[in-house]
Parts: sequence; C-alpha cells; structure tokens
Amino acid sequence: MSGTAIAQAIPVLVSPILSRIYSPDDFGVLALFMAISIVISVIATGRYELAIMLPEEKRDASNILALAVILTFFTSIITLVLILVLKGFVANFFDDPGIENWLYFIPLVVLFTGLYNTFNYWSTRHKTFKRNAASRISQSSVMVGTNLGMGFAKTGAVGLIAGYILGQIVAASVLAWKTLKNYSELSRDISRHLILENAKKYRNFLRINTPHAFIGSLQDHGIVYVIMAFFNKAILGSYSFAFRLVTAPASLIGSSIYQVFYQKATKALQEGQDIQAMVLRIYRNLFVIGLPIFAILFFFGPPIFGFVFGEEWVMAGEIAQIIAPWLFLNFIATPVSCITVIMNKQWQGMMLSIADLSLKVIAIVIGGIKGDVYLTFTLMSILCGSLLIFSLFLFYKFAGIKVRSAY
Repeated sequence: MSGTAIAQAIPVLVSPILSRIYSPDDFGVLALFMAISIVISVIATGRYELAIMLPEEKRDASNILALAVILTFFTSIITLVLILVLKGFVANFFDDPGIENWLYFIPLVVLFTGLYNTFNYWSTRHKTFKRNAASRISQSSVMVGTNLGMGFAKTGAVGLIAGYILGQIVAASVLAWKTLKNYSELSRDISRHLILENAKKYRNFLRINTPHAFIGSLQDHGIVYVIMAFFNKAILGSYSFAFRLVTAPASLIGSSIYQVFYQKATKALQEGQDIQAMVLRIYRNLFVIGLPIFAILFFFGPPIFGFVFGEEWVMAGEIAQIIAPWLFLNFIATPVSCITVIMNKQWQGMMLSIADLSLKVIAIVIGGIKGDVYLTFTLMSILCGSLLIFSLFLFYKFAGIKVRSAY
C-alpha cells in the first residue's frame, strides 16, 4: 500500500499545477481518449488474467499467463484495424483537430494495458507486491513529468494524452521485464495443449466476466460519451477531474486491499475456510478510514477545489460534493468485489454492473433533458449509492457460502 500511496500522491500533489496549465476542455478530451482505450483494454485479455490466481499448480498458471498475453496482442491488432476504418468518425466526435493522429496510439495503449493487467496478477500470485508498487510509481512519475513538460509548452490536451500513453507503457514494461528475465524457466511449463486446456477450464472468464468487465468499464468511462451527448467538454472535464481526484483515496487503499484480499481469499477457499469474517473486517476498517475523508469533501468540496485548483474548477468541486456519498460506498465495496470471481458468482456480478450502468444512463438522460447538470449528478449519486448498499449485503452473503472450490 505504501508503494500505491506514492504512486497516487504524485499526480494528486501536482494537480494544482496541472489545473492551471490545462483547461476543463483539455481534461474533457483526455476523458474521451481514455474512455476508448480503457473500454477496449479491459477486455483485451479475455479476463483470463484473473484466473492466474486460481490454479494450485504453477504450470497451469503459466499457461494462463501465456493465453492472456496472446489474446492481448490479438485484440491490439483488431483495434488497429478498427482505428484505420473509423478514424474520421472518431476524430469528428472529439471535435479537436490535434487529436486525430493520436488515435493511432490507442492500439498501443490497449496492448500495454493488457500486458500490465496480466503481469500484475502474475506478480500478485507470487506475492511480489514491491514489484507491483514499483510499476505504479514509475507510471505516475512518467505520466506527471510528461504532463508538466508538455503543459508548459502549451500543447493543450495532447500533453495529457501523451503522459497517459507513456505511463501505461512504462508500467507494463517494469512488470513484464522482471518476469521475462526468467523466460527460459517459464517457457518450459507452457504448451499449446495446456493453454487450450486451461482456456476451456476457465472459460467463464471469457464467456461471463469479459462482458461483465466491458459493462463495468462503461460504468466509469463509457458514460463520458453519454455526458457529451447532453453537455459540453468543459462539464465533462470538470466531472472527469473531480472523479479522478475523489477516487484517489479509493485507489490508494482499495486497490492494495483488493489484491491482497484476492490472494488470501483464494487460498482460504482452496483450504475450505470461511472468509465472511474477513469481508466484515474490511467493511469496518474502510468505513472508519473513508468517513472523515469523504465527509470533508461533502461539506467543503467547492471552496476546497476553488482554493487549491483555481476558480475555474469550482464546478468540479460542486460535482465532487454531490457524488461524495456514492463514492464513499464505492470505496468500501470495491476491494471485496472480486468475491464474485472467487466464488464463481460472475453472472450475479455482471447483473450488478448492468444495473449500475443503467442507473447512470437514466440519471444523465433525465438531467440532460432538464438541462440541469447538478440534477444529473444528484440522481447518479442517490441511485448508484443505493445499489452499492445492496451490493455490500450481497458480497457478504457470497462470502459465507461453504464450498471447497468454486471451479
């Protein structure tokens, strides 16, 4: 978690500078670029990277690793073809002439994000958490350095996009390089037969978790296109900026707990142990940690944003204030959301994602028709927050299922 803290602290600490050299419109363009990249990247591996944690035998895990890498390269090639065909349409939607040539980098982002996700779980399986932390710190440092350098050169949104791209490349390279140093040893376990055998055994990740992940990525990133359908890039940029900053505490603590919980809960499941007490303890600790952070944001969001980031970002503070209760509940629920994978309840997990996406779209459409951006995010916070309360009860119930192995 300390490594993640440093990685998250770097962009947060320089945000007051970035908010003064980039406009809300620039962050709106970045949000659109990231939305395309992330929505594709999250399904690039067929979600087989999640299965790396599950086999008891190292040989099977090695073949799942190879499978995820192969699928990532395949998805990147398909993405390149789609960009070549749809480049004009996408560039017109962005409404930014300088962005067109950067669309060719989306397949590259898909490739390195898929590789990062794959080697991240391989590292987690082997409990080399320092390696995971080093990749995150490298990613943040390169991204922020590029953002600042190109920002002072007045490159506009291109500076934000370039930083994002280089950060993904560096993060994946750090993890992959450490693992592939032992490629000769790793390759001895890999065979075409075992790749196909594990692909079949864990096919639910492709059949169920992949569409689930796709819908999940639309929840946080795909909705930016719905927002753009009703509002302008400045509003989108304010929302994107607020969302990134408010979720920083969740990313700082939640992602670290998620990784360790996944490893420990998987091992406990293999040994036939009850993990319900573990889930309840995480709920309690995260509630205590998150309450003061999100309470301050809820009561003082606008003046804090105006003072720290400049008067241009007061609207971002107002949006952050409105969505704080929803993101507080998300902060508690996210670290244990992998329980749907561990207990083979991926179908139920996908239904939750579909419900969440539907509620967000409903909120945006209602607020957009009324022409009221604040109504949009108020409805989103209430509806999605209510669904998260239900999810917390459901995750706790899943954790109490008495099974030795769900696969």
